Amino acid sequence: MPDGTVRWYDPHRGDAEVVRQGRAYAVPVGAIEPSARHPGARVHFDVERVDGAERAVRVRLRQSARSSRRRRGFGTLAGARHADTKGAPPSAGVHPELHLAESHPLEVARAWATSVAGADTDGALALYAPSPTVRLGDESLGGRAAVTSWLAATPAFGCTHHARVRGDGGAVDVRWEAEDTGDRAVDVRLRIAHGRIAEQWEGAEPAAPVAAASPSSPAAGEATTLVLHAEGDVAEADRALARATVLGVLDLVKEPVLFASVTLRHDPDPARTAPAHAEVHLDLDGDLVRAHGAARTFPEALDLVDHRLRDQLEHRARRRRRLHRARGLAEPGEWRHGDVAPVRPPFFERPAEERQLVREKTFAVDPLTCDEAVFDMGQLDYDFYLFVDLETGLDSVVEQLDDGTYRMTRLEASDQALGPTAAPVALSYAAVPVLGVREAIDRLGETGERHLFFADVATGRGRVLYRRYDGHYGLLTPE
Repeated sequence: MPDGTVRWYDPHRGDAEVVRQGRAYAVPVGAIEPSARHPGARVHFDVERVDGAERAVRVRLRQSARSSRRRRGFGTLAGARHADTKGAPPSAGVHPELHLAESHPLEVARAWATSVAGADTDGALALYAPSPTVRLGDESLGGRAAVTSWLAATPAFGCTHHARVRGDGGAVDVRWEAEDTGDRAVDVRLRIAHGRIAEQWEGAEPAAPVAAASPSSPAAGEATTLVLHAEGDVAEADRALARATVLGVLDLVKEPVLFASVTLRHDPDPARTAPAHAEVHLDLDGDLVRAHGAARTFPEALDLVDHRLRDQLEHRARRRRRLHRARGLAEPGEWRHGDVAPVRPPFFERPAEERQLVREKTFAVDPLTCDEAVFDMGQLDYDFYLFVDLETGLDSVVEQLDDGTYRMTRLEASDQALGPTAAPVALSYAAVPVLGVREAIDRLGETGERHLFFADVATGRGRVLYRRYDGHYGLLTPE
């Protein structure tokens, strides 16, 4: 009975991999002792040939071989260091649980396609699982000998041109287009698990996700695609029942069904009391609805899913009716629970004769570029910003317009044009009025604008009179 290490363990698919001296063996989960079902376990196992491929069976945990997750080195005494060496033992490996990150399926498929097109048999075989399955029509072949025979016979072997690689999850499609008119394209579908090719189909995959059309929704007016995924030992009758269950629920939907998928997964672990799992995902006009059921058999799990989906759809319809009533606008003088928040004006519309100058602020201004002024205005969440233009030394104002652009006004007309700016800023050449504070208040009340930039008649400096949130006036004056 040889010794080895469990490289990975997948309870959902019901398989694992045991490695010994660089050689990997596939093993079903039922052949592994429960205490050895974790990556990094040191085990004893036997090797048997099943369907032309060697598999590990009767896998048992070695006594006194329980490894710690904190252990960084993982090896044997064969690599013990000598007195004249430094560092870790040369043959000591890294603990297997520290390498849980696997290659992406698309990257594995691209590397495989490159090896096949370059007639690299060893490189292609290195990417297969220990016991791969090659499906040719209704015939299934197992083992590396079948893979080697397929590689030698396929027209893609040594074709020297790149393949198109597409996929979703662990299912990847590889296609080599025909080089000449008389040649045919080569289509291969791969199922990649744990960074290795586990199954391979030439042409269409018989067990590919099934697409079925659901009845047209009155709101949608078009068919919906139902995608079915099956993992593990799932009978065709259970797949048909899953499609009928989901399509029956979709008959109740009166709005567009953008996407619908059902996943059936069978857990082969005999210790599981509910090995059959059914999971449904629906996209109802942008709203996601999900239901999951686990039971002893798939009909029981699908029955749970059916009840939970119908319950969610009923609650969803009831909630939408409540929101529809709550969003109604109340009549003048009427109040109802859930009224929409009113649109509030930026300031209180106080009558002009009641407005007063209640706030005057004087602040030091530093010379800024136009972009710096726009940035400071955005950070302070202001509608306008008073500053000294760095290029001309004049008091200036930059303001944000309704279309999202900006306008800059200088105190005096200048031939100095704006240089390149990051923000969309237009230079205004309108004359700035020369006013006193009382005259500025009268003009702002007549025009109804939110602020007024003017030159003070006494000092000649630029000042800004603005409407406050309470309807009164505020005044900004630079030092």
